[in-house]
Amino acid sequence: MIIAFQPMGKKQYAETGETLSAVADRASVTINNDCAGQGTCGKCKVKIISGNAGSPDATELELLSNEELSTGVRLACRVTVQDDLTVEVMSAVGNMGRKKDMARLPESFVPDRKSRKSGEPEAYYGLAFDIGTTTVVGMLWDLRNAEPIGAVARTNPQSDYGADVISRIMYCGKADGNLKRMQEKITGCLNAIIHEFSDSYDIDPQSIREIVAVGNTTMSHLLLAIDPTSLALAPFSPGFTGPVSLKAKELGLETNEESTVNVLPNIAGHVGSDIVAVLLSSGLEEMSGANLAIDIGTNGEILLACSGNVLTCSTAAGPAFEGASIQQGMRAATGAIEGVRIQDGELNISVIGDTKPVGICGSGLIDCVAELLKSGLVTKKGKLLTQAEAKAAGLPDSLSGRLENGEFGNSFILYSNDNGSKILITQKDIREVQLAKGAILAGIRIMMQELQLTDKDIDRVFLAGAFGNYIRVESALAIGLLPDVNSDRVFSIGNAAGAGACMALLSKETLEIANRLAKEVNHIELAEHPDFQTVYLQAMYF
Repeated sequence: MIIAFQPMGKKQYAETGETLSAVADRASVTINNDCAGQGTCGKCKVKIISGNAGSPDATELELLSNEELSTGVRLACRVTVQDDLTVEVMSAVGNMGRKKDMARLPESFVPDRKSRKSGEPEAYYGLAFDIGTTTVVGMLWDLRNAEPIGAVARTNPQSDYGADVISRIMYCGKADGNLKRMQEKITGCLNAIIHEFSDSYDIDPQSIREIVAVGNTTMSHLLLAIDPTSLALAPFSPGFTGPVSLKAKELGLETNEESTVNVLPNIAGHVGSDIVAVLLSSGLEEMSGANLAIDIGTNGEILLACSGNVLTCSTAAGPAFEGASIQQGMRAATGAIEGVRIQDGELNISVIGDTKPVGICGSGLIDCVAELLKSGLVTKKGKLLTQAEAKAAGLPDSLSGRLENGEFGNSFILYSNDNGSKILITQKDIREVQLAKGAILAGIRIMMQELQLTDKDIDRVFLAGAFGNYIRVESALAIGLLPDVNSDRVFSIGNAAGAGACMALLSKETLEIANRLAKEVNHIELAEHPDFQTVYLQAMYF
């Protein structure tokens, strides 16, 4: 039998009688599974799209509502495979568990406090949404005392129509109704988060009265059902920059219908309100010296501030670092190799969940390439040595013995088990890292060039997002992802976009500052910069 998992688009062979949880595990599809398959938490929800999944058992009848059962919702740990199935994974997947808890507000931030007015409900909540291309994070706040309640993250269901923004933009232009369908996908996701908050914290969605949303420019367009076609064509002009304020009922959000929804302004075609939120939470504009902020997600967005000037640009760097273009790449989920070390000729790996590895995520990928560089197995030009070349160079057998020329070309074996399965880093993977890191470094270099700055002039580098939170700084510096600065100048600031969205939710003054900053930031369109290709080619060297 073949099991297809959506929205990941992954397929996996299955044996009769296997649980969907077991099949998902082999397919590197992470399903929220707090009780480890014991059938007690009820969180491993999937929706049967096609195929015969049999009848629900007593556990499912107890844990799932009649409405869920009637629409095909089942528990992956209870469904045993009897037929080909297509299932939609409904619970949190990928790196979401890591990303959702990382919205840290600056210590100097002063929120507003909401006073209850006559006729208003006693409860008064607000929601901040960070709408990423891959992951959507919702953060719930009690606005009466500016206290955080909780955070929920889900896969962006628009990924059914492509993992990157260009694929989704192209889909919108293929037929009438596609743009509306994309909007319904994201509002459905936001409503699912709202109802998860309602269930988890026993709050009435009608008591949610204010909402702030941020995202890249494409995500903002799709949320508001504004035609994004121009974002895929030079000069990449957005259909709007914003800000936009409307009522929840206009978007179909299932909160109080008069709730105010503020979508923070975009800056340019591929620099969205998420980077405005990063600018808010990092405080970059007000810092002395020259300071960088880099948010590496599916797209890489960069800010550089110096002497009152703030520049920004966007680079297409995310696919490799999120595993999309890596032979055995995956998100930061259970089974992902997240760290690699080579010491005294011996290889050591660390795996999320302390389990057998099934792939490698972004932080592990950067670690791996950095360690291969340091050990001499990869050259500055990015060539992975063959086994013969490694032996001739005098490298230890413990390392040269891991090189092979097999199905995927010249590769380095990170892990192998008794049944012959292997986790490899291929020559092509290393080239993908060069392309991604080269794009980011080139964007940084172009902005530094505009402000006549050298590496020595950079005072601080801030890494935002889940990727920036888990990357090992020494490895990022070793591969040339960042300017040549001391590691003590590099700081992780977590989900800075989410934090900025929360700040705009909690403070009317901060919301107004966001609208001002978006107008003042100077955008550089790298594709049109006369030096970009030259700088990019140089930046690809390690």
